[in-house]
Amino acid sequence: MRDQEISAKSAAPRRRAPAVAVAVGLLVGTAGGLGAHLLWPGDADDPGGGAQSSAAAQAPSRAEAVRAAMLAQRRVGVDVVAREGGDPDFFTGQARLDLRDGSPARAATHVLYDMGEGHAWYPPEVVLIGDRAVITPDKEMTGPEYGPQGAHRTEADATAAARDDVALRNALEARWLAEPAHLAALLDGATELTTRRARGLRTFTGSTPVRTLAADPAVGRLYRPYAAERRDGAVRFTLVVTARDLPESLKTEVPSGSGADAFRVEYRDWAKGGEITVRPGPAPAPQWTALP
Repeated sequence: MRDQEISAKSAAPRRRAPAVAVAVGLLVGTAGGLGAHLLWPGDADDPGGGAQSSAAAQAPSRAEAVRAAMLAQRRVGVDVVAREGGDPDFFTGQARLDLRDGSPARAATHVLYDMGEGHAWYPPEVVLIGDRAVITPDKEMTGPEYGPQGAHRTEADATAAARDDVALRNALEARWLAEPAHLAALLDGATELTTRRARGLRTFTGSTPVRTLAADPAVGRLYRPYAAERRDGAVRFTLVVTARDLPESLKTEVPSGSGADAFRVEYRDWAKGGEITVRPGPAPAPQWTALP
């Protein structure tokens, strides 16, 4: 589900209610500054995986160690699946983030609504730098017969343009979902949180009020439509990080008017690939993959 800003569902034809998109963002800025590595609840002398619960107000910032580790790597690739289970706003794909402290992550995305078996897969590459978007259509979708979306173009205000552009809306959501600011909002806003450590991985399982996330300056646009429908609801999440505090996966379930929307982000290729930049058209080399 998405509502009226680009935060979620907009008035696009396949949306089931007026809405807008979200940015994983992501995408959108990161919260706080670099700080000391924190000892997470449940860590102390517990190689076997003991669990312990804590309330959100007990720690200054549960997310700081993870956020700092992500920023230190600077770049990461992700696989994103949004609204699984037959939702009309379902999309999937890949992206690469160029992480910046104190500003939105730069992102190069390759995500698209999955139209079902038998349909061709031709996502555009959308490069997001701040709120500017540079969109390069797949070569199979290039030409005047595809209208404005069939040409390399730039949108100075991606948030506004996404109201009528599904591919751009998906790109913004992918950034908001994956970036450090989203993880910080979930962890620091959690009213329930359990941590477990086992086999070198730390797993955080918790819930964060939708209204708290909707008020977040970085990722609020993703959650405001949900807050309008289920203001008293809570987002359930599972975040898995490595022994180096780097995210391995994030799963969230967001309450909606029709049940719950499920999102999944898998992190990979830490510190790989070059800086994400604006490249001249009409067919710049893709940046959504770290591979040459």
